[in-house]
Amino acid sequence: MNGFARAICWLVVIGLTGFLFYSFATGDVWGDQMHVWSVVWGLYVWADAYSGFALFSLLVYAYERRLGFTIAMFLITCSTGNMINAAWLLWRGPDLFRRLTQTPYGA
Repeated sequence: MNGFARAICWLVVIGLTGFLFYSFATGDVWGDQMHVWSVVWGLYVWADAYSGFALFSLLVYAYERRLGFTIAMFLITCSTGNMINAAWLLWRGPDLFRRLTQTPYGA
């Protein structure tokens, strides 16, 4: 995993973590979510985000081969967002990128 990819992951982890704390400190968690769920674009954004969480979980399961770990990561990601996925990439990304580039289909 090159430095650019690691930098992007760190930006996502730090940025989303800060934004999550800010949102909890200043927002109305349930009231804001009810508003989002009441408009069609809000529903689309939720469907898109959770579809992405599920798809990323497939990648985690393909690498980890541990269903319990994958389900736990999916549930935590659903609660906190993609900063968990970015942190997983920081942890497993170097090996994952190495494996991908050693295949005939890799870069």
